[in-house]
Amino acid sequence: MNYKVYKILIVILIFMLITAGCSNISFGKVEIDELLILNAVGVDRSNDNNESAVAISAASKSINATSEETSNASAGQKGNSALLVSTGETVFEAIRKLSTFSEDRLFWGHVDYILIGEDAAKDNLPQYLDFFMRDHELRLNSKVLIVKDNTAKAVFQQTIEEENFIGDILENLFKSKGRMSISDELLLVEIMGMFDNTCISTYIPCIELINEPNNKIKLSGFALFKDTDLFGYITDGMARGFNWVRGKVDSGVIAVKDRNGQKISLEIIESKTKIKPVISDGRLDIKIKILFSTNITGVMGTKNIFEKDELDFLKTQQEEAVKNEVKKIIEFAQKNNMDIFGICNEVHHKKPVYWKSIKDNWSEIFPNLNITVEVDSNINRTYDIKQPVRSGYGVD
Repeated sequence: MNYKVYKILIVILIFMLITAGCSNISFGKVEIDELLILNAVGVDRSNDNNESAVAISAASKSINATSEETSNASAGQKGNSALLVSTGETVFEAIRKLSTFSEDRLFWGHVDYILIGEDAAKDNLPQYLDFFMRDHELRLNSKVLIVKDNTAKAVFQQTIEEENFIGDILENLFKSKGRMSISDELLLVEIMGMFDNTCISTYIPCIELINEPNNKIKLSGFALFKDTDLFGYITDGMARGFNWVRGKVDSGVIAVKDRNGQKISLEIIESKTKIKPVISDGRLDIKIKILFSTNITGVMGTKNIFEKDELDFLKTQQEEAVKNEVKKIIEFAQKNNMDIFGICNEVHHKKPVYWKSIKDNWSEIFPNLNITVEVDSNINRTYDIKQPVRSGYGVD
């Protein structure tokens, strides 16, 4: 046999030895029926005597968790979901302990939601998120939420008691977030990026437990952070004013009155926001321009409002309503020296040379920044009827 034939035989022999020797090695592979797929995880400060301890809650639609309980961890299930709870000195230690309370291996690759209890949010939040950014199995596009006035564990327990799955509830809430435009969804990677930018004050959407027959959880605006600690919350009109500036208003209701005092409701159909830095005589000004359209959805009266001068009046009223919402959140942000809007990024990207000269003094510049708001709108249509009910129009 020639040299080439010898080479082929040697390669075949080596391959046979490798495959024979590795027949019992799985290379980390786990069958799917041996996995407990987690969909949501919660992080809290532990209530134990150890003030530095971390409590972790994790929920899965699977029901393979055991019912064992110890002083450090527990697992339980009800309906179509499972809940595991554990504590540890660090997030990783608490998470590792969870694995001892499941028949199957915990799989973190499908975690869609990370819930942070209020006490943990007050205590240097990035330290609790570091593991979720660092671990290779977790996804950077998981959504982060702050639990207002409560713990993440309480949210999980509430949904377990109601025999609902927390992941399904949150998914449905976020599907309808645009109807009122007082919240938003933010990814883990986006939030950690805000914490890394010292010019921006971080904001994270929050949820709240409520006592209503058919609803136990609601989206409740945004949690605001100063440096790395929870500062406070903005809800309702303040939260929508914030979304106006961010250009994140999809829909919503604007309630105004016409010249006769009739209440008129208008549905926001579309909106667009532009933030423009302007430099004049070495001074920086910020111009915010908001464009939006509405449809008339309700007239609580009988007077005809569908004349040009009346519609122009309503147009002015809805523009003033939006401007007031925006001005309130801007005043709040400047009073507390919190650039939650990312105006520093707008200056950085649109006026890079000027930004280099002021970036080190942004915390002194932002509170005194001249920010003007311009609002322009249209009223498009009236849906299926034009005149108000019992207005007498069209009746002989």
